[in-house]
Amino acid sequence: MDKRSIAVTRVVNACVLLEIDGHAVLTDPWFTERWFLRFGEPLGLHIADLPPLAAVVVTNPATNHWDLRALSMLPGKDSTPVYVPTRRMARQAAALGFRYAEQLGWGQERDIAPGVTMRVVPSGRTLMWRNNAYAFSTAGSHLFFGGEVAEAASLERYRAEHPRVDVALLPVNGLRPLFGPRLVMGPAHAVAGASVLGATTLIPVHDAHGRDPLSALFRPTGTASDAVALAGPGLRVVDLPTGERWEPAR
Repeated sequence: MDKRSIAVTRVVNACVLLEIDGHAVLTDPWFTERWFLRFGEPLGLHIADLPPLAAVVVTNPATNHWDLRALSMLPGKDSTPVYVPTRRMARQAAALGFRYAEQLGWGQERDIAPGVTMRVVPSGRTLMWRNNAYAFSTAGSHLFFGGEVAEAASLERYRAEHPRVDVALLPVNGLRPLFGPRLVMGPAHAVAGASVLGATTLIPVHDAHGRDPLSALFRPTGTASDAVALAGPGLRVVDLPTGERWEPAR
C-alpha cells in the first residue's frame, strides 16, 4: 500500500476498514448477527481478514456499531487502541482484554500513527448518549467518518474551523423509528453534508437494513443509489459494495 494514500473497504453497515497512509483503522465493528439484528447485505470481511490495526474507533454503543462478541475475537488486544464515546464502553473494552481503551470527548485529538492525527467531531445524540464522528488528517489527505450523523449542522461547525476533507463517509439510509426523529442522515442529507465538508468524494455507509424484528420499529428512508442520483457535478458518490476495496484514482 502506498504510504501516502487512502483506501476504504466497507465491511457492513458503518463498519469500515480505512487505510490511511499505510495504517489500518477499523470503524464501528460489527461482524456477528443476532436473531433480532441482521446485516441486510453480505458481510464484506471477516475478523480473520483484517490486517494489524492502528486503532478501532466507535461512534455509539448500538450493537450494530459496537459488537462486543466480535471484539472479543479481535487479535492485537495488547497493542490496539480502542476509542469510544462513553466510559461504559471503555470499561467493556478493557474487560475484553484491550489494554488501551479510552473514552474520547468531542474536540479531543490523538496521534494514532506516525503522521496520522484523529480528531473527535460532535455528531449529535441518540437517546441518552453522545455520538462521535472522526476526522483523520495526514500531510497529504483528510478523511471524515460519521457513522451515526443525523444533521449537517455539526459538519458546518467543523468545516468552519478546519480544512476541507477529501473523502467523507456518511450514513444514507435515513433510519427512522415509527415514532420520533430520524436517527441518521438520508441520501439528501449525506450529499449536503459531504458538500459542507468540501469533499469531492462521498462513500455512503449505514446503507442496508436487514429484515429482522427491529425492522418493524425502524424504517430506512433511502439508499446509496439515491445519493448517487442526487449528487451534483462537484461530488462523486461511490456506491461501494461490501468487501470491495476503493482508493482514489491517481
